[in-house]
Amino acid sequence: MIKSLTKTLAAEWALHKHNKLNRRGVVDSKAQQFHVIRDVLPGYHFKEVLRDLKSIESHWVRSKTEWRRGSAIGGHELREVCSGEWLRYLFSIEFLEKARRATGQDLLQYVPVEDTNRLSLLRYEGLEGGDGIDWHVDGSIYLGQRWAGILTLLETTGEDTAKLEIDSNGLLTSFPKADIVNSLVLFRGDHVRHRVRPMLEGEERIVLSLLFSDWPQRTRNILLRGYQSKVNKVFYNNPNP
Repeated sequence: MIKSLTKTLAAEWALHKHNKLNRRGVVDSKAQQFHVIRDVLPGYHFKEVLRDLKSIESHWVRSKTEWRRGSAIGGHELREVCSGEWLRYLFSIEFLEKARRATGQDLLQYVPVEDTNRLSLLRYEGLEGGDGIDWHVDGSIYLGQRWAGILTLLETTGEDTAKLEIDSNGLLTSFPKADIVNSLVLFRGDHVRHRVRPMLEGEERIVLSLLFSDWPQRTRNILLRGYQSKVNKVFYNNPNP
């Protein structure tokens, strides 16, 4: 009991310090790895997702702030409007084992279902519908490692490389557009700088965003959770942290 409490308090302090340093651009140089899983969804599940995209047009939440201009559907809403087998597959042990093998994290699991970021859909299109954030690292409200997953469903752009870029210890990595669709990019988004390059007129990009942790216990820090609620409100019109 005392050992567990000590571990939790130490993790809370480390998370507070980490988020504070993040705002100053300080990240862990040992946490800069990223991994790519090609053809992560079986073909029939990938086709299911594309069919569902055509039926959810009225559910997109459009953001138009200084740093966010894309559209999104939060995890809670997504599960209400999509009923395909692909959703169940994403939460299957088979899919999770793919993520564990790629990252080498045997304890990796999805964050709790209460978090709308567990699984969400992001859409970027045209000059006015880009990401708008530019280079950044994410905040975190989890005591364990935070692993972001970006699964590209559609990348209709005029460039040879995908819009997602990663800066790992100062080394810029871009991904060939030819094989980015149905690929899952996994990285520690609260340590690895990343961005979506500006969209051009007529371009469109749709991705599934997934969130994992090896210790998905949410912080009790009301400031960190409050900030996450504000972000969720902008992205999904859903303040659930």
